[in-house]
Amino acid sequence: MDGTIGVILSGGQSRRMGRDKAGVMLAGRTLLDRMAAELAPLFGEVYVSVDRPGRYPGYRELADLRPGQGPLAGLEAAFLRTGAEAVFLAAVDLPFAGASLAARILAEAGAADACVIRRRSGEAEPLFALYRRGCLEPLTACLNEGRRAVKALLDRVDCRWLEEDDLPELDLERALWNVNTGAELCRAAEAAGEK
Repeated sequence: MDGTIGVILSGGQSRRMGRDKAGVMLAGRTLLDRMAAELAPLFGEVYVSVDRPGRYPGYRELADLRPGQGPLAGLEAAFLRTGAEAVFLAAVDLPFAGASLAARILAEAGAADACVIRRRSGEAEPLFALYRRGCLEPLTACLNEGRRAVKALLDRVDCRWLEEDDLPELDLERALWNVNTGAELCRAAEAAGEK
């Protein structure tokens, strides 16, 4: 999609993991390297959203304008620091989320401000999703109000909900498996075929 960039959210404080999630190794590559490799074929530019510059040499970094304010701050910086018309956000701690799922989200977005997967449980998956520039004003308002949850933004924009049942060919349990703790990393390593 022209004018769309990929932005990898680098994982914030990683308190539950106890170390920088982006640098965690899985199947011989860091989580950051895995996600960057998946997004690169789809987007002309792939950036890493960081709270402070200089964290990931060799990657194009987008430093938050509001460090410590979470994913919405990363999305705000992506729009304000680039000329992108749309941003595909991808959390670094989704080691099995790949290009096929991202491409499906792009294809299904239509003209909506955002395109987000909604699970059968009703839970949204806003950290592997597409956001258009029309989100900038409402997301800035959310941040100014101290509302940091992405759900606050989704309540204010035209969101194309991509229902889990619309994606029967994709294994969403695996693709959207979030790795936040050492125990979850061990399970992900087993799923990736590591001992």
